[in-house]
Amino acid sequence: MNAEARKAHILQCAKKLFAEHGYYKTQISDIIQDAKIARGTVYQYFENKDDLFVTLLENFYDDWEKAIALNLDNLDLQNISAKQYIFHRIKNTLAFLEADRDLCSIVLRMGVGLHKDFDNLIERFEKKILNLIAGDLQIGIEYGNVRKDINIELTSNLIAGALFRISYYYFVYKKNSSHNLDNITNDILDVIIPGIFVSKKK
Repeated sequence: MNAEARKAHILQCAKKLFAEHGYYKTQISDIIQDAKIARGTVYQYFENKDDLFVTLLENFYDDWEKAIALNLDNLDLQNISAKQYIFHRIKNTLAFLEADRDLCSIVLRMGVGLHKDFDNLIERFEKKILNLIAGDLQIGIEYGNVRKDINIELTSNLIAGALFRISYYYFVYKKNSSHNLDNITNDILDVIIPGIFVSKKK
């Protein structure tokens, strides 16, 4: 196993244990045992448990940003409707969170109430997500699809909070149940669209 593969293996084991037992109950010794490596091997790649956890968070949000950007590149922005655009954004965010339920559990369930040193990191990533949503809303206003009188800050927080709560409910709390992302996304849009979209006169 080369260095990058070994580092990825350690992160994978840590992610599984953090998701199962929580941050505080998971110890470096647990990760070493699960990864079947020598104690010194962990410290070749990570300073401590905090460093492991922060790396998982950073990788998660970096991957999320890349996935959203790549998915947006596949859209015909000249011809897509505003509803189709938001459907695409919401569904792909849900799909990304669903694809790695361990990380979904860590980020959505354990991101609150952790060590104070993580606060700035989590806040920085939350701002990225909120800024992305706010940017989409601003574009919608400029194109006449989103109401000009909405509170963008409040609406961005409302949408982000709803997406994270829904993801936690379906992908962590009800992880063994069947669900359809198209149906979930359409149900979300049925609630969001009347509140933020301009009503088109027939």
